[in-house]
Amino acid sequence: MLAQNSCAEGSRSLNAGHKRGNAMRKAIFALLIVALLPLVGFNVAQAQPIKYAQAGMPFLKIDVGARAALAGTQIGSQGDAMSVFYNPALLAQADGIQVMSSVTNWIADIKHYGMAASYNMGNLGTFAVSLIYMDYGELRRTVPYLGEDPTLRNIGYIDQGTFQVGEYAVGVAYARWISSQFAVGGHLKYAHQDLGSVVIYDEIRGENRTQKNALGNLAFDFGTLFYPGFKDFRFGLSLRNFAGQNDYYNQRFELPLTFCFGVAMDVLNLWTPESDRNMKLTVAFDWVHPRDYSERQHLGVEYSLANMLFLRAGYKFNYDEEGLTAGVGVKKDLGPVGLNVDYGYTSFGIFDSVSRFSLGVSF
Repeated sequence: MLAQNSCAEGSRSLNAGHKRGNAMRKAIFALLIVALLPLVGFNVAQAQPIKYAQAGMPFLKIDVGARAALAGTQIGSQGDAMSVFYNPALLAQADGIQVMSSVTNWIADIKHYGMAASYNMGNLGTFAVSLIYMDYGELRRTVPYLGEDPTLRNIGYIDQGTFQVGEYAVGVAYARWISSQFAVGGHLKYAHQDLGSVVIYDEIRGENRTQKNALGNLAFDFGTLFYPGFKDFRFGLSLRNFAGQNDYYNQRFELPLTFCFGVAMDVLNLWTPESDRNMKLTVAFDWVHPRDYSERQHLGVEYSLANMLFLRAGYKFNYDEEGLTAGVGVKKDLGPVGLNVDYGYTSFGIFDSVSRFSLGVSF
């Protein structure tokens, strides 16, 4: 009897030791997350951005949707229809049918519009379509005056009225779970740019002619998402704007090819199972390697309450002007229809701040 009691007490002590060890490991892991991510961003922030190469059609780099309030950290975040613009693999997480749209009040009174729709067909995967459109408004066209009229020489140019330019990208996407932990996705899009027309002097013909400045190109985005098995920790990879070269006259440029690696996790899972609470605190961190600048880092935090109220904040490191981001979102089920309304704010240094508004419905 004494031997049995001793064994039972030893077993309880051993279990208690295991529990204390697990709690200690969780605490250490949490401290590492909290300590290392800001430290990485701080070290990078000390360096000035370095421009490496030219890239055309920069509108393809603008964050789409109000969840950009997470500093654009959407490589490993929870997926929805708008994920097509960041990491198409996350579309595999978009349930049912989703239709989402956004408008961004960009700098210099420029409007940026985005739209995405997705349909999850279960084992067949998720299909999606996307659209980006830039509205620059009316611009005034002037040309230098090289004549002899003294009045016009004082002005220095000739006003030729107004003109409009435009840019858009339209695409189709597909994503699928390869296993219960691994998803892949692709996004094929056509990007078009129209910078208007201009009168140039043709030296061969010896006369003026009108040159239209418009071109388009096919581009491809690819992404992956993986859950290694530790709580809800996940990481993702994406390669965006992979395309051929473009030419304006004798000037050649490429699209803004961007490689991203991101991690995300609900850090409250380190202490309390998700089933025992109605809130989440998701921390996400992305490493971004663009073609035209040195590596950048994005840090985002989202607090959600009852999957209805969302508070977001973040910071972008190694940027000339962009930095602090913040936002709020509300999600409400109206019978069979789900409604999402989101707002995002981005500080933009010497420019006006940028505001984003998003509206989404799901079925």
